[in-house]
Amino acid sequence: MGFIENIYKRVRGTKKKIILPEGEELRVVKAVSHILERDLCIPVLVGDSDEILKISKDANIDLKDVEIVDTKDYKNLDKYIKLYCEIRKHKGIKEEEAKSIIMQNPVFYSALSVRAGDFDGFVAGAATTTRDVAKAAIYCIGPAKDTPTISGFSIVILPDKNIGSKGVFIYADTGIIPDPNPTELRDIAIASAKAARMLLDDEPRVAMLSYSTKGSGGARGSVLKVREATRLITEKEPDLLIDGEVQFDCAVVPEVAERKDPNSKIKGRANVFIFPNLDAGNISYKLTERLAKAHIVGPLLQGLNRPASDLSRGCDTDDIVDAVAVTALRAQDNGEA
Repeated sequence: MGFIENIYKRVRGTKKKIILPEGEELRVVKAVSHILERDLCIPVLVGDSDEILKISKDANIDLKDVEIVDTKDYKNLDKYIKLYCEIRKHKGIKEEEAKSIIMQNPVFYSALSVRAGDFDGFVAGAATTTRDVAKAAIYCIGPAKDTPTISGFSIVILPDKNIGSKGVFIYADTGIIPDPNPTELRDIAIASAKAARMLLDDEPRVAMLSYSTKGSGGARGSVLKVREATRLITEKEPDLLIDGEVQFDCAVVPEVAERKDPNSKIKGRANVFIFPNLDAGNISYKLTERLAKAHIVGPLLQGLNRPASDLSRGCDTDDIVDAVAVTALRAQDNGEA
């Protein structure tokens, strides 16, 4: 059984409610149809109900059993306005301003509904920038307890099953923090290891990537940052299998690791890659997708109080289904998402 099929199996019949604020997107409507066929969760669409029903009719998709939250008449609007004012009271947000923000932005409405516990998670990004999805999640859902850093990770599924966790890797940060400091890198790595343990059903083996392996590139700039982050991680999670700073080939090729880093804990068998900055992480996952024919799920947001997932605006219907399934699986864990 492949990785995605196993995710589907793990969520089938669990009935988690996942809200989708881009209900007027044909790709999203098609995804909902597939989600229902596979019984992956209870999907809820947000948008102009007339437009959504027109799109579904034109595409010959039956939405009779799907709940639609109409943006012309939001349910629980007063409740979410008050909630947003409470969350953002340090910014002096008043009810009229909160109402305007929520009415104009279905992603904020969806994030607030998840924060309130009315839904188990949200998935957006097919027609919304990562910046706006992240802002809604950070402002409205907020960080999990003891999680100061919210970041993004991507699940990367490669045809070669002899590397990673049967061909599957976690890449982070691929969506949120442009230039993380050592403490933020520590948090990103620890959160990503937790995601790997849950999603890959495997022991996380974390590579803190750099252009340098154990000082081969000198001792300056990002090398020092990655080195310090590795020290902080080991201090906080001494049992975590982690190595850094290491070059990519040293992280994935045991023969190279034996030559360059013979005392490595991961021994060239990493399944979690932590990149020194967002440039490296974002470029790498997209490069892997296009050149290595990898299947990508995410970026998924981590460190939040409840699950939320971003999508690439270039996503297709299957990408949306996969992100929803992973979000539903993460919703089974009531702790940090």
